[in-house]
Amino acid sequence: MSNSRGPGFEEADLVRDAQAGDSAAFDLLVERYTPHIYRVVRRLASDQNEAEVIVQEAWLRAWRAIPRYVADRPLSPWLVRIAINVARDRWRKKTPLDFTDLGGEEIVLLDPMPGPEEQFSRKEALERLARGVEKLRPEYRMVIALRYDAGLSYKQIASALEIPLNTVRTYLRRAKSVLRLWMEAEDG
Repeated sequence: MSNSRGPGFEEADLVRDAQAGDSAAFDLLVERYTPHIYRVVRRLASDQNEAEVIVQEAWLRAWRAIPRYVADRPLSPWLVRIAINVARDRWRKKTPLDFTDLGGEEIVLLDPMPGPEEQFSRKEALERLARGVEKLRPEYRMVIALRYDAGLSYKQIASALEIPLNTVRTYLRRAKSVLRLWMEAEDG
């Protein structure tokens, strides 16, 4: 185990140390991956507090499961899968998860240089898109969040959701089609 763990400390070393019960190594993993996991979960949760609860529960489950983690796999998809399972468990308990209270996230997506008119137009488009995504079926929202918020590949999404690769493609295609139709109806 190492005493100096800066930002460049290797993920594999942190995982190995965490598997050996080193909570400080696990804390560094939490610090590194929480923003990424939160972005994914935020798209699935009804509000910021809900997302935080899901992320916290996901980390608790990850701590319990880290001894069984296979270190030759990428860590991020494994963590995302745990977070998605927490969200699914909440759905099963009839806890609604939808897009409300996007907070200031849409501002993060804006180009810092556009003028006020373009900013308003982009913000409006993002809000419309968020409303459209909120109307999607939960499985469509999940693949949209994993693809566009988490940046996962189709194969990683299939692994995280434990569904066939072609199902991921189908869900994304259908989600985009539904969103396109909804946006056109909003315009018309």
